[in-house]
Amino acid sequence: MKLIDLPHSPYAARVRLLAYAKGIELECVPPEGFRTAEFKRFNVLGKLPVLHTGNRWMPESAVIMEYLEDLHPEPAMRPREPEERAVANLFSRFPDTYLQPALRPLFVQFMGKFMGKERDDQVIANGFAELNAQLGALDALMERYGRENRAQLDLADCMLVPVMHYAAMLPDLLNRPNGVLNDAPRVAAWWNWAQSQAPAARVRGEIDRGMREFMEKMNG
Repeated sequence: MKLIDLPHSPYAARVRLLAYAKGIELECVPPEGFRTAEFKRFNVLGKLPVLHTGNRWMPESAVIMEYLEDLHPEPAMRPREPEERAVANLFSRFPDTYLQPALRPLFVQFMGKFMGKERDDQVIANGFAELNAQLGALDALMERYGRENRAQLDLADCMLVPVMHYAAMLPDLLNRPNGVLNDAPRVAAWWNWAQSQAPAARVRGEIDRGMREFMEKMNG
């Protein structure tokens, strides 16, 4: 199977993380003509990642991950009991529904330097306040439903790890004190555990290398 992706894309990274954790071999290739009409022959939505199954092109990271889980059910990365699966789905939805919207204004501020735009300190302060609020909400969910005492990554972890990597990275990119997890001890404990997992460490390294290459390209 072929995955069209970029190393620093958090959406592509979550698919790779699931594949690494399950021992699935994917051929990862960069997009040709990304954001052009030509690219839409792979994905009519024009976004990354896109998986070629051998029969069709499949877009959307969450859809791809569910497909890979169905195709390779062992090791299982979704709970089998319906209530526990619902809880896992709750944590799977959190990154895109709550964390990504909080991160987006901060990333826009970081990208501004490549476009000759001055940073807006108030936007950055508001952005980190919102990010801390959402991490606090995630912490409260972890307190209520628990994410501790697991032997391996699950699908929800794969969804969350790349986004958390950016949440932890952005303070450095924006020259701010790195204290986003100071008031979220359960999230911090989970993050320490997640970073110790080999597939997560591999993906985080890929994101870092991809970001360095991206910034070098933007700097000309």
